[in-house]
Formats: sequence, C-alpha cells, structure tokens
Amino acid sequence: MTNDPKFRMCKEKDETVAHIVSACSKIAGSLYKKRHNNVAAAIHHSICQHYEIKTTDNIWLHKPNAVTENNKAKVLWVFEIKTDRQKQARRPDLVVIDKQTKEGLIIYVAIPNDTHIVDKEREKIEKYQDLRSEIQRMWNVKARVIPIVIGAFGAMSNNLDKHLQEIPGKN
Repeated sequence: MTNDPKFRMCKEKDETVAHIVSACSKIAGSLYKKRHNNVAAAIHHSICQHYEIKTTDNIWLHKPNAVTENNKAKVLWVFEIKTDRQKQARRPDLVVIDKQTKEGLIIYVAIPNDTHIVDKEREKIEKYQDLRSEIQRMWNVKARVIPIVIGAFGAMSNNLDKHLQEIPGKN
C-alpha cells in the first residue's frame, strides 16, 4: 500500500475522479477517444438516416466511412479538408454538405471535464471559423460550425439543445 496521491497510470496528477474520467493523458488515446467516437458515430448515423443514406439499423453497430454520399448529401467523417490556404483546423469530426439547400455543417464533438464545457464550446466555434470560410468559398455553400460539447459527468451548456436541433436527423 502506498500513500502517494498520484494516479498510478500516469503518475502526473493526483488520483481524483475528474482526472481519471476526463484528464489523464494515459487514458486519452483509448477510453476518452472511444467515448468521443461513440457520440460522433451516433450523430453520423442520425444524419445518414435523415438523408436516406444506407446504414445499419442499429445505431451502436454503425461504423462511419470517411465519405458517405448520395444525391441529397455528402457526409465526411474525420476527413481532412484540403484548402487552398493553409489552415490549422482542417479535420473536424463531421462535415455535412446538403446538396439541395447548399448548406454545410462543420460538427465537432468534445467531452471535457464538466467545468470546461463553456470554454470548450467557444474554443471549437472559434477554431473552425477559418475552415468554415474556406468551405463556403470552395464549395459554394453557406456553412456553420456546430459544437457538440457534453461534460464527462453529463453537464451540458445552455446551447446544446439549440446545437442539436441544427443537425439533420433525430438527435
């Protein structure tokens, strides 16, 4: 038995619930990423069903392809957007191009510690503004950035419902 307060996996920070659930660098590449990808995949599934893009009926078995498309929409999954101008943020979780309305959605999912949800939401909106402008220019669509930020313990920003309503499908 040890009295060391550091979390035994990373030995960097004290072993707190918040550190284990949402801040440990040793867990970030596996458990956090899986939680993030499950949320993003559920959104992808809902969007595909909305646009009548063939997918599995079971949302939990849904495995997004990098590019999914039909005559109504194109849905990109963790796809690096090549731009004429060098941009830092070019790989959002989802990009949806509605071919009929000429609208583009840049969707980013984040699941930070509950105390960081408002800051993370603002950060994602700001981070993707240059990409939004480039997508509008290159693809001749009106684009928006939609951050989906849910705290690791379940806290939500006041804007989450509004953001979810902006995404096509049953969210």
